Amino acid sequence: MGDPVAWRSVAYGSSVFADDGTKVGTVHEILGSDSEDIFHGVRVRLSNKRDVMVSSDDVTNLSTDGVSTRLTRTAVEALPTFADTQNYHLSSVGWLRKHLGWQQDSSSDEEAG
Repeated sequence: MGDPVAWRSVAYGSSVFADDGTKVGTVHEILGSDSEDIFHGVRVRLSNKRDVMVSSDDVTNLSTDGVSTRLTRTAVEALPTFADTQNYHLSSVGWLRKHLGWQQDSSSDEEAG
């Protein structure tokens, strides 16, 4: 494997490898929160053009060569199809921000500035 990299440095289109080192797909998107510096996982484009999410718990290595997982090829291909969903978080809402409630995350996860 190549040199280790931070989750924000993984290149789109990089290879994604199963536990035995065989290529199972390519990185279509890195899932995480820039503002909180939390890596959630990798959106993987399979050879059949279907996207799945490999959770950060199943990622064993991020490197210049790609992403390695602890999953078998069969396990990756059996993952459910990735679906974009809106994310919400608890925050102070309402007039004067006195109540706890759900607020939709911004449409962009990019840091301000």
